[in-house]
Amino acid sequence: MAVSGLSYHYRSRLKQLWVAFVFVSCCCSPFSLPLPATATETAVEGAAAAPDQALPDLSLEQLLQVRLFSPARKSQTLSDVTSAVFVINQEDIRRSGATTLPDLLRMVPGVQVASIDGNTWAVSIRGFNGTFANKLLVLIDGRSVYTPLYGGVYWDVQDLVLEDIDRIEVIRGSGSTMWGGNAVNGVISIITKDARDTAGALVTGLAGSRERGTAALRYGSGIGDSSSYRLYLKYLNRGESAAAGTPAVSDDQEMTRGGFRIDSVPHNDLHLTVQGDFYGGSAGKAFTMPTLTRPYSVTLPQTAELYGANLLTRADWLQGPSSRFSLQLYYDRTDRDNALVSEARDTLDLDLQHNLQVARIHEITWGAGYRFLHDRVDGTRNLFLLDPPSRSQHLLNLFLQDEITLVPETLRLVAGSKLEYTEFTGWGVQPSARLLWTPTRGYSVWGAVTRSTRTPSRGEQDARRGIQTVPPTPTVPLPTVVIATGNRQLDPESLISYEIGFRADLTDTFAADLSSFYNQYRGIIAPRQGAPFRDGSQITLPLNLANLNDYDSSGVELALQWQPAAWWKLKGGYSFIEFSGAGADNSLANRATPAHQGTLRSQVNLGRDIDLDLWARYAGRNSYPLLTGSVQIPAYLTMDLRLAWRALPGLELSLVGQNLLEERHLESVSDLSVARHQVERTVYGKAAWAF
Repeated sequence: MAVSGLSYHYRSRLKQLWVAFVFVSCCCSPFSLPLPATATETAVEGAAAAPDQALPDLSLEQLLQVRLFSPARKSQTLSDVTSAVFVINQEDIRRSGATTLPDLLRMVPGVQVASIDGNTWAVSIRGFNGTFANKLLVLIDGRSVYTPLYGGVYWDVQDLVLEDIDRIEVIRGSGSTMWGGNAVNGVISIITKDARDTAGALVTGLAGSRERGTAALRYGSGIGDSSSYRLYLKYLNRGESAAAGTPAVSDDQEMTRGGFRIDSVPHNDLHLTVQGDFYGGSAGKAFTMPTLTRPYSVTLPQTAELYGANLLTRADWLQGPSSRFSLQLYYDRTDRDNALVSEARDTLDLDLQHNLQVARIHEITWGAGYRFLHDRVDGTRNLFLLDPPSRSQHLLNLFLQDEITLVPETLRLVAGSKLEYTEFTGWGVQPSARLLWTPTRGYSVWGAVTRSTRTPSRGEQDARRGIQTVPPTPTVPLPTVVIATGNRQLDPESLISYEIGFRADLTDTFAADLSSFYNQYRGIIAPRQGAPFRDGSQITLPLNLANLNDYDSSGVELALQWQPAAWWKLKGGYSFIEFSGAGADNSLANRATPAHQGTLRSQVNLGRDIDLDLWARYAGRNSYPLLTGSVQIPAYLTMDLRLAWRALPGLELSLVGQNLLEERHLESVSDLSVARHQVERTVYGKAAWAF
């Protein structure tokens, strides 16, 4: 239920060796657990899932038959997917040692994850990463968690109980035809467990060198014969990260969140879900503000107050063997208050979908959606202002996709389009065509051509932000204040994407997933210098946003899994990306995007009750362009280690060391602050007791 008045306040390398890792690859989507019956999938179809079947007991052939939902907004096996998809399953989550969603996403080839400070991350797919990354759609149980203020995600408040996540489906490449305008470069869909799969109690706790203390409590049970529920409460207290050669600015975080989920299956043709969450807390932030006196800027530590709530309801029902409807409604309230801006936002979203099979060769998915957004954004004079400070928006969308069987069990064509309407850009069309060839069981080749658009964000249209002050000179005796200004005449950015992929069981113990792409971006929004003018005791230099840049990118992403023994599994990943076009080497497109990335995970079972997990990661050097100049980000190689012991039935104790190969390293910087936070070597212990 909506909780708008809730408020809390808390005080609170070996580097070059890894170039040889190129094309030594990865762990891919085939390796996910079978789905429990969820509101969007098998429960409605009346299929009996096997949520407790252990991953090591599944053959690679079985793994390729697990069912996904996000790529086509319907239940389908991985072997039928015409997209580059990676699934982070429950085993991956448990054995990763990660404590945050961004850290989990580091295992996906083609996904860029960089820590900006202790509670802020830059996350993107296939480039355009940074503080304001805006070409990625993130969903939690079908609820969009992006903010229209800049078109990105506030990762600091997406702090789920990781044990409650069933899987994370990551679509690399455009998902706009099915999911809309923000899904230009990909979709991350986080799907939590059905309430029926979380019966009983779970208590977890962890503490360490930076983790001051995190605890979670979950309880689930049944309601009669057809319904189940769960309740959870989580507390997080995380300390500061390291800051080198810059002002020491606190970036600690303290947060409390809770929520519930109810799933009901009154009969095999109907599945009802009601769920909600609330959170409240604080996070340390830093903002560098331009001033008119020496030293012409000041970096201020601030405490951001963060709170919000959401309520989601969903109904899935079968009208017959070939017809299924889904209706989802959610409300989301977000409040953030810091030195730069105070943002309050209400979102109401309604989504209707119909899956229909016609004449045995057509599988049609169509639907419509409506979203209402209302915000109030109060900025800081001369630093950040929106005009008008309050605004309401109405968004409409229609989508239709037809999957046509050309040759049974061998050749399929998928064609569709999304129509999206906003008051400021009008109607936009985002079509796609995809082809899937399955020459033999266990092998598939797919290709796709897609057009996507991204609607300019509220900030790009209405914001006025102070960037820096240029000190006086003999020729310009007054300080010059650089101001970035929004533009209501911006057109949507566009992308035409060409993709091809291959996935297969190569042997009984070895599977591969390879995808490549060529992207053409047009009308990318960037600042253009206007004419300076005198404004009292200062010179104002405006930077006006416009559709200025065109870029192309190409790349390859490889994923492999090898199980050399029943007790040992290797999962790895490699990705390469390259941008071209005028100024691409120092562009927003290339920002915080290493040309080469690699990941390798080793999962060893030392007997029935002891796990030893190693996770090595490499990111090549890159740069982060700011208006004040580019910051060079060195390449880094790091490794995590996890040792876990199941001391008693239901009780697991683990010790995790993160970033062990070096004391600290820089991953990214902020557009809002000169503070340079680094990722440190840390250790923590964790206990998880299920009963």
